[in-house]
Amino acid sequence: MINKNIIITGGNAGIGLATSIGLAKKGANIFIVCRSKGKAKKAVDEIKRASGNSNVKYFLADLSSQKSIRAIAEIIKKEVPVIDVLINNAGGVFPEFKLSEDGLEMTIATNHFAYFLFTNLLLDNIKKSAEGRIVNVSSDSHYKGEIDVESFTVNKGYFILNAYEQSKLANVLFTNELAKRLAETNVTVNALHPGFVKTNIGNKGTQWYAGLVWSLMTAIGAISTDDGAKTSIYLASAAEGKDVTGKYFDKCKQKIASPLAFDSKLQKELWDISEQLCPLA
Repeated sequence: MINKNIIITGGNAGIGLATSIGLAKKGANIFIVCRSKGKAKKAVDEIKRASGNSNVKYFLADLSSQKSIRAIAEIIKKEVPVIDVLINNAGGVFPEFKLSEDGLEMTIATNHFAYFLFTNLLLDNIKKSAEGRIVNVSSDSHYKGEIDVESFTVNKGYFILNAYEQSKLANVLFTNELAKRLAETNVTVNALHPGFVKTNIGNKGTQWYAGLVWSLMTAIGAISTDDGAKTSIYLASAAEGKDVTGKYFDKCKQKIASPLAFDSKLQKELWDISEQLCPLA
C-alpha cells in the first residue's frame, strides 16, 4: 500500500478513524473527508502520531448536501489525480423525519445518496489506478431492509430503524449494480458489515433515551473500532481481493447478502431513482 492514495469519508472518528490509522500504517497516503475543520485537524494529527505516517490530509464536506459533495469532488479530482481506494464509510442515523437541503430524507441522503454521488463523481480518477477499489461500509441491518422509494422524500410514518435498514440495503444494491457497470474495468467494488461496533453513531442527534439505550447496548455487546475497521482495511489492501467484486463481506470473509440485494430489477430501479434525485451530469 506504499504511496497508494486512499479517500475515506468519515475518517475522523470511529471506524473511519481506525481504518485511516490502519491503512496509514501500511504506508498509504490518507485523505479523510469530514465536515468539521477542528475535528479534521485533530484526526489528522492522531493518524500521523499513531501510524508514523505524515502523508495524511483532510477535505471538508457536508455529505448530506449534494452541492457540498460536488464542490469537494472537484477539488479532490484536481489534488488527487489517481485514487487507488475510495472507502465510503461516513453514515448517520436520525431519530425523526427530516429533509436535507436537497429534499431527501436525511438517513437515505447521508447513507446512500452520498455514496452514490461521491463515487460516481470520482470514478474517472479511480479508473486511473492500476487496481482501483471501492469499499462501501454497509451493515447486517440490510437483511431487514426494504426499499420504499416514496419514503426518500415523503414521511410515511418514519421510524429510525426502518430508515437505517433501508439505507444499508441501498448500499448493497448500489454495490452490486455498480460492480456490473464496472465489470470491464480495473475497478472492483464491494460492501461490508463492520460488526456491532462501539461508536457514538447512535448518540448523534437522537433523543436522550435513545442515546442511553445505544450507550448501554454498545457497552455490553459491541466490539472495538479497531476490530470494526478490519474488514474495511482488508478490502482496501488485501492482495487476494484485487479481482473480487460485487460481494458482501463480514469478518474479512465473503458472506451471502440479503436476497433483495440480488434483485436486478431493484438494483436498476434504485440506480435510476438515484440519478433522478441526484443527477450525475
